[in-house]
Amino acid sequence: MSTSGVAIALVVMLSFLPLNHSQANLVEQTCQKVTYHDLCVSALRSDGRSSGSDVKGLAVIMINLVKVNGSDILGEVNKLIPKASDEVSKKCLGLCRDKFGGALNRLIPEAMAKLESGAKSEAMLLMIDVGQTATDCDSCFTDERFGPSRGPPPFTDKDHVYFYLATTAKDIIGIS
Repeated sequence: MSTSGVAIALVVMLSFLPLNHSQANLVEQTCQKVTYHDLCVSALRSDGRSSGSDVKGLAVIMINLVKVNGSDILGEVNKLIPKASDEVSKKCLGLCRDKFGGALNRLIPEAMAKLESGAKSEAMLLMIDVGQTATDCDSCFTDERFGPSRGPPPFTDKDHVYFYLATTAKDIIGIS
């Protein structure tokens, strides 16, 4: 089973573990205020750390989930680069590598630091940029300005989840 398959299976299995009642309520109350409610609940309930977290802690958990998802995508991109058969695909995969690498190495750590220091607005803006990584990557493959469209990348579904997680992290930061 691939790393992403294991991660997805783990999230599904862990989502059935019970949280204590008050923590389940905090997760639900928090997730009621975000754009992607169901993803929020499932993701937070899948992480045992949420049982002892306040809202800021839930934001940290969500940012970490974005990082794990982004690392998985970057790994897939790195495997595809040597297999790319045309210049447009090579260029787009290179852009994706650079965007996800920048998010993982700079934007996400900066967002975490801003959250920890109480600079919520700045952390939220950084998480918007983190989510934009997936949009930029997908667009390179489908936008004719970059060359003939290749259709969406093979990891486009993962890009969407990454974007949704980043948006959810941004929303929770705003609540914290």
